[in-house]
Amino acid sequence: MKRLLLSLFVIIAAVSFTNATDVTFNLTDPAALGYAVPESGAGTDLADGTMTVGNVVIKSTKINETTDNRFWATKDGVEGLRCYKPSTLTFSTTNGEIITAITFEGKAIASTILTFDSGEYAQPTWTGSESQVVLTFAGTAKISSIVVTTTTGEAPAVAVPVFNPGEGTYYGPVEVTLSCATEGADIWYKLSKSAPQFTAYTGPIKVESTTTIIAAAAVGTTFSDVVSATYTISEAKSVENIADFYTQSQSLVVKFANPVNVLYQSGAYLFVQDATGALQIYGNVGQTYKNGDIIPAGFMGSVGEFGEVIQLSSPVAETFAAAEEGAVIKPTVVKVNEITETMLNRLIQVNNATVNLEGGKTLTDESGTITLFARFNEVSLPADDKAYDVTAIVSSFKGALQLFPISFTLTNTGIANVDNAASRVEAGYNVINVNAAEDAQVTIVNSVGQVLVSKAVTAGANAIPVSAGFYLVKVGDVVTKVVVR
Repeated sequence: MKRLLLSLFVIIAAVSFTNATDVTFNLTDPAALGYAVPESGAGTDLADGTMTVGNVVIKSTKINETTDNRFWATKDGVEGLRCYKPSTLTFSTTNGEIITAITFEGKAIASTILTFDSGEYAQPTWTGSESQVVLTFAGTAKISSIVVTTTTGEAPAVAVPVFNPGEGTYYGPVEVTLSCATEGADIWYKLSKSAPQFTAYTGPIKVESTTTIIAAAAVGTTFSDVVSATYTISEAKSVENIADFYTQSQSLVVKFANPVNVLYQSGAYLFVQDATGALQIYGNVGQTYKNGDIIPAGFMGSVGEFGEVIQLSSPVAETFAAAEEGAVIKPTVVKVNEITETMLNRLIQVNNATVNLEGGKTLTDESGTITLFARFNEVSLPADDKAYDVTAIVSSFKGALQLFPISFTLTNTGIANVDNAASRVEAGYNVINVNAAEDAQVTIVNSVGQVLVSKAVTAGANAIPVSAGFYLVKVGDVVTKVVVR
């Protein structure tokens, strides 16, 4: 959104600002901001929390089911804050001072990623005059430092209109709503600088071709600054299948012309396949899928890369349709020495293997050893030396193959850690009945290793609805096989 050097009426205003203060947020030192320091290759979520330095407060808000904003660490230490589309950071002060500038340091802080509800952003600095500023991420940002400049004075009498969604490039029609933080304000807009007059805003504006919306708010004869937002409507490149996707250029926005089958989903990670290959999709897709689901053609995103592996990044959530029913996809059973680059993003199973947590996390069977990376939050690595059948997704980081484990089942038994059999698990009609001896954590895993339920239950009877099928049910430290008919 841009402020324009024009107005609906001639406005004469005198605003004095004094005692400007800079407040620095060093995001490479999470402990100083009240957060745990993450280990290398891991993060500490902000979890809708706040960071406060001096009189400035930054509140993090996670939107939908995307990855939470989080402090991230590498082998060289904490790199700073990673923020993900479409989460937000809201800046405010505790003493009523006005925010006049916000300066960012980091590796991914372009105006295509950092979008604001007011003011102007020219990398690396936002400028304006607001009591509150909302930053919405349009991509993944990597921020190591934020300096907020505040001053005494008064914010504009009428707040500028806010555009939602913010300006940017879209790959289909978009409906833009306008709002104003000033109570009782009317909003006026026009669709180009050459338009003869402003129109009263009464509802969402549908943008179907590249358009600049110009708007101002008013209370009586007092007007806000005039602001604008440009919406570029573009066309995505059609790709025929996953193999075709892998031939496209980095950052190109693509649209899949064929459906794909779901292998596994966890948070922002979604793994799919078709007849030509398998693919990782990273980001908020706006849907929850399970193994075997079919995602209809038409979904969109951009060609991205992480750890030298190509992925579909920045998925356009509104293009991901609800799942169509499909057949369950069983993992391919392999030995460690049979895992190759051709299996990237595929669902596999290694049987009779042990986990080693010392000197790096690894999985070993009779044929060899491979690195394990606990990518999915709901999965924990066993700390014992027992043999497991392990279901996993094959991945790679900078040329080194690794596994993202999904489930661990004791080889030949399907029962793990049977130390206390006081709780009872029984199958009902489309339900699993858990009679817990005490308050406990319950995890339900289906036949392909997908975690369907992970929640705390209270002591006593608990009914958990499921469809017909074979399940592993873990209550506390006890795992039981259940067949629901």
